[in-house]
Amino acid sequence: MFFLKFPVLAALLAALFVFFAAGCSSSGTGTGIVYAPPRADAATMEQRTAELAKTIAPCEIRGLEFRPEELRERHLETPEAFLKAVRALGFNRLYLLLETPESLEVEGLRELLEYCYATGVPVEAVLPESAYVLGHRGNVFQRMFFSAGTSLDEMGRILRDFESKRFRFSGITVLAEPHLFTRASANRPKELVYAWDERTFGPGLDNDRIMEITLDKLQAFGRTLGGTPLTVAIPDFYEELVMEKKLSHGSAADFARIARKIMILDAGNKPSEVLEAVKNELANASPGTLLVAIPLAEHTSVTSGALRRRNWTDYTRSLGFAVAEWKKAPSFGGLVLGPLSQIETLLQEK
Repeated sequence: MFFLKFPVLAALLAALFVFFAAGCSSSGTGTGIVYAPPRADAATMEQRTAELAKTIAPCEIRGLEFRPEELRERHLETPEAFLKAVRALGFNRLYLLLETPESLEVEGLRELLEYCYATGVPVEAVLPESAYVLGHRGNVFQRMFFSAGTSLDEMGRILRDFESKRFRFSGITVLAEPHLFTRASANRPKELVYAWDERTFGPGLDNDRIMEITLDKLQAFGRTLGGTPLTVAIPDFYEELVMEKKLSHGSAADFARIARKIMILDAGNKPSEVLEAVKNELANASPGTLLVAIPLAEHTSVTSGALRRRNWTDYTRSLGFAVAEWKKAPSFGGLVLGPLSQIETLLQEK
């Protein structure tokens, strides 16, 4: 049965939810992506850039996700060149993945965001739910002396303090991750007596209770944001669990009651799987409220929930096929691609 696969699925979705996290080709803050020769020539990369822009042009929202730690030096040193490249690829919105508060301290990030704000490119902060809870870290003695982490509400305040007259976040996206709160999870909240576990899985049981808590928590968090719009991102299997009555809550419609838009994290590895993964959400959501996020895999073969990386032509063809079908659904509001580091790598491969 589907829910019996959750130990494996949780591991796969952990990779998806850091969806936008890049991998082995990144060498860290400021040093950027290391490309192995041979590389495509300038004319080829220009043609590929135009192809992606044309492919995603039908989407109202064309989002690009990135981690500040993975930006290359030239991105941070020349914000105008960074934004020119982003626009050339067809993107009109940026999603900044912040896995810790320290991500905001990357040198040059503020100046980059201020330039985006000044030129009218919206930037949303993306917060993984599991990264911003007080978790079981260390033994009892250690927890008496060391901070257990930053809560979601605290991170909200940090984001407001980061803003200024020269920059404001256009929205906040929270990655809802109740399925990651297993018994083995170090980030499971101290006060959470339930665990996502196949042994206690079903309507009214632990998984249901955790989903209720997540919905309540995100609704409360949304109230603290004032006029800043809240988007909630959820994996592509919650909807099916609700339809199969294995969950009482957790559909896109449930999350839509507390957020302006819902982002579905599409875990399909192949074009046909990418298309199929979100068909129920698109069928059931309200007009214009649904975004589909497609992470690009790190390697040409992939075992996690991401679109398998082959080559640029295959990537744009797959996206074009999906967009053409999804545009038929009134609920489809746009596309979010990432991570930037993997897109750049594919763009430059010969």
